[in-house]
Amino acid sequence: MPSKTKQRSAALAPGIRPNETRGESAQGPVAAEMARRATERWYLLYTPLWVVAVALVLFSGAFARWDDRAYLLFGLALAVPVWLWPLRPQRSLGIAQRHATKTAVYITVLSFLQNYFGTPFFSRCFGLEYRFPAHISLNGYPVFLSLMTVAYFATYFAVMQAGLRLAERVLPELGPAPWGRTLRRVLLTFVLACAMAYAETLTMATELLRGYFAYADKDRMLRFGSLCYGTLLFIAQLVYLRIDADPRHPTSLRRVLWDALSVSMLVLCAYELFAYLLGRWA
Repeated sequence: MPSKTKQRSAALAPGIRPNETRGESAQGPVAAEMARRATERWYLLYTPLWVVAVALVLFSGAFARWDDRAYLLFGLALAVPVWLWPLRPQRSLGIAQRHATKTAVYITVLSFLQNYFGTPFFSRCFGLEYRFPAHISLNGYPVFLSLMTVAYFATYFAVMQAGLRLAERVLPELGPAPWGRTLRRVLLTFVLACAMAYAETLTMATELLRGYFAYADKDRMLRFGSLCYGTLLFIAQLVYLRIDADPRHPTSLRRVLWDALSVSMLVLCAYELFAYLLGRWA
């Protein structure tokens, strides 16, 4: 009579190691892809909700009257749907093993680090100035903006992921596989990232919102700042696409944290290079 160990090993899917049966790879590539698509759909469905909420508080003038508590509560209200979504899909897995948890952690870490370290760069090179009547701030930016950025980044990454998938269906590879496929993905991601950065600057840096924040020279920000901001989104998106990309070897939450820190460090280096180039030629 076969032992329980042999019976358990025989039941494993090809390519799945015994210690992975409780991990995401035990669900197979179809289940893993469904989890990725479900998270992407939720971020996209949530987008019009947070956009309407932000528009209401901006156009009603509420932002100009709030105190720090109101700002923080509003920021939390925008971030919480991203943080709570992991409770819904992949319930058979531990919370740390779920794809939505990993993306939420990645997005949150980037949101706080990039606001903290990126604000001085954009202030120094493009005259970024925040005018919110908020007193709880770090390194030149109101803390509640990091919470709002969680919602922004969730949308940006989902839009770029969906756009990339669509573009890869219709555009040919740029050479023999696998290098041609990789080159196409990198170039498409860069174009999408810069387009997203340009669109944000174009829609946010307006006279209507000048009472809340502004750039010293909007045209300069559109021309050069979009490239700098696009570099952040480009690098971050490439790493975002790698989260659980291989269902047989799901990305650990620890790896996601290290990747977010690595992306932030690489972006800071890029910002320093941009600052040097802008000082000499722009």
